Amino acid sequence: MRFRLVVDGEAHEIEVVRRSKGTHVRVDGAEYGVQSRQGQDEVLVRIGRTAHRVRLQGERAVVDDMDHRISIQRIEEPVSGSKTRATRMPSLIEVRPPMPGRVIRVGVTSGSHVKKGQTLAVLEAMKMQNEIVAPENATVQAIHVTEGDVIPASRVIAVLEPD
Repeated sequence: MRFRLVVDGEAHEIEVVRRSKGTHVRVDGAEYGVQSRQGQDEVLVRIGRTAHRVRLQGERAVVDDMDHRISIQRIEEPVSGSKTRATRMPSLIEVRPPMPGRVIRVGVTSGSHVKKGQTLAVLEAMKMQNEIVAPENATVQAIHVTEGDVIPASRVIAVLEPD
């Protein structure tokens, strides 16, 4: 099974591979042995020698008591017997801030092409300025904030279509 996982605005390609010696997960091409078991209200996941507690709550994942915003898009698998490569389903990335704050600068407009790491907006929170950056090369489909807006962490700042 292959899918695209966006965690706090950062996209990763994930592939779960079941083998006779256990389950392996490829994250952006790097492969890890994985074990999991269902707890009372969470899943206990062991990756290599490190264990994590994971609880899914809608568009959020709580990993070891750290809250993360997530979205998942399935990547199409090739049709059985077909020699064509798998293709990604069209997907959009919703960029949200890591915390609530006031928008002090918007650095892009709808239709702009952005590079991974390029500043989309600058947010002031707790007397610090936080740059909200593009998680990958993309085209800006929409900007949902303007300078001066006070926004919660759940607010979508920008919608991007990956290149």
